Amino acid sequence: MKERYRFGAVMPAAGLSSRMGAFKPLLPYGDSTVIGSAIGSVLPFVDSASVISGCRADELSEALSRGFGRRLTIVNNPDYASTDMLTSVRIGLMALGECDAFFLLPADIPAVTAGVYEALIAAFDGEADVICPVCDGRRGHPPLIHSRLIPDILAYEGGGGLRAILSGRDIKEIDVNDSGILRDLDTPQDYQKEIRDKK
Repeated sequence: MKERYRFGAVMPAAGLSSRMGAFKPLLPYGDSTVIGSAIGSVLPFVDSASVISGCRADELSEALSRGFGRRLTIVNNPDYASTDMLTSVRIGLMALGECDAFFLLPADIPAVTAGVYEALIAAFDGEADVICPVCDGRRGHPPLIHSRLIPDILAYEGGGGLRAILSGRDIKEIDVNDSGILRDLDTPQDYQKEIRDKK
């Protein structure tokens, strides 16, 4: 019988949405919102989840509390306008419950399917530092990051963000047939295409 591991999710949602020209997380998406769909995709597979707000934090927190209640921990990055995603990730990690590994899923990636989470969890045995989904030869989100890397993420002082921290680590790639792992919604064009394709 396979050991029961505990998984978490860290979901940065603090950005300014400057390229979108609208507040990305709360844009309509299917029967929900962009961030609502992202959260809904990962929650069935985790024991704890933290969302990091920043821009329009009160509005986001109200919407998420209404939609998900106590299933989420919502924390704020007060310096969201002058810091990068790594700062938000750190804030989210400090609020996350104990886990063996965590999914990193930015709030603007709403189309990841259950099969991706199932494949990553099935591949987790505590050996690799990171398990990353791959589609069409490209790595996507959400990577599943072993909790033993959390101290390094919290202590890192160099440049290059999380990518630099994970560089050179033991990364296991898992092929998935899901282009949703590659589709982040940065621009109005990205969003409109995603909405068209979803219909």
